[in-house]
Amino acid sequence: MAKQEFIGSYIQSFDEALGGGFPRDHIVLVYGAAGTMKSTLCFNVLYNEVLAGKKGVYISIEQSSLSLLKQMVKMGFDISKVNIEVLNDADDVIKGLTRLQDDEAKKLTIIDFGTIRKQLQGKKAAKNKFGLSGDMVESILSMVQTLAKKKLCDIVVLDSMTALYSLTELKEPRSEIFYLFEFFRDLGITSFVISEENHDTHSSRFGIESYLVDGIVHIMLTERNRKVTRELQIRKMRATDCNNDIFTLEFDSKTKKFKALYGGKMPLV
Repeated sequence: MAKQEFIGSYIQSFDEALGGGFPRDHIVLVYGAAGTMKSTLCFNVLYNEVLAGKKGVYISIEQSSLSLLKQMVKMGFDISKVNIEVLNDADDVIKGLTRLQDDEAKKLTIIDFGTIRKQLQGKKAAKNKFGLSGDMVESILSMVQTLAKKKLCDIVVLDSMTALYSLTELKEPRSEIFYLFEFFRDLGITSFVISEENHDTHSSRFGIESYLVDGIVHIMLTERNRKVTRELQIRKMRATDCNNDIFTLEFDSKTKKFKALYGGKMPLV
């Protein structure tokens, strides 16, 4: 049996809680309320893995690539250290992303799906190739598959499942979400899927995602003494001896790094 490989969380003191890091080739659901830094946390993993030599893909379904990059630069990420390729040209998508080659180190590809979708509305050439007229999930998977074949996708972030649900009709959610996740597994890539928290159930949108993914990280906003604290918990992580305690999640504005503090204890106030 092959030894389990891990990728770092790039959160200080959190790899120990994960039992070594995120298992490679896992599908990890990262969910929480608005403002919990879900996108930043996932971008942080992707960015640092690209710096370490992996090829990363960030799929932004609603937020534009420009807005995303501005947000990450503001958070302190030096994007000049990686080779960023933005896919937001519908014609390029229709041609099967033929211009993309695995000829650059530290390659991070951003799929600006919102912009592409707007451009492709009504284009017949796109309907057969990427299915944008009827099945957005198939369209996204076709692009990821193309990038994987070009060896440009070791790790993918899907931001977000909530946006995906709002833009497509899932007639059989369990089977269709299962198909989406199995597709990533078959490609042999590590996947992070972001989802907003359902306020009524305190779970992801349908809840069934929790049964289908390999790992779950929940980020919470907790009010204490008139202050709001971000908290982090590993709800599930297959193939690891993980720590399910609640950690305080902090982002150090000076070092531009995440920290997980006070595992299993109440934060100091």
